[in-house]
Amino acid sequence: MRVLAVLLVVLVLGSCGGAPPLRTAAPVGELVLPTTVPNGKVEVIVKSTYTVGESIRATVRLIPAIGSLRGPLDPYIQASGFHGTATVKHLSVDPISVSAGAGEAVVLWDMHDDSGKVVGSDDYSLVFNVIDDSGRTTSVGATLQVR
Repeated sequence: MRVLAVLLVVLVLGSCGGAPPLRTAAPVGELVLPTTVPNGKVEVIVKSTYTVGESIRATVRLIPAIGSLRGPLDPYIQASGFHGTATVKHLSVDPISVSAGAGEAVVLWDMHDDSGKVVGSDDYSLVFNVIDDSGRTTSVGATLQVR
């Protein structure tokens, strides 16, 4: 009888282990951040996080539903804090014009500010404009997490 009781305890304890832990999805490598514009959509593709010192690469995809889109225009990096927002770096990008389908432009930032100083860990914003063939300008932004 004692052996039966021990066996019963072992079975009960073995069943209390439950199911194996749930696996979560792998961290997201790239984020697609859509913005609706009057005649279509703009997508900014960025990594979920960047490492301090790593050059940042973002892809801007222009997708007009009708007419055309031109951008990214006047791109810059800004930082936000307790004292408001400040422009960190003005970027140089050759804008593209798209009138059918989709087109992509690459925006690069070397993690330096306008004075050439390396910036540190923070959340930054890539900000630029797109303009449609009716002359409507839309400001687009995407957060860049640098850790």
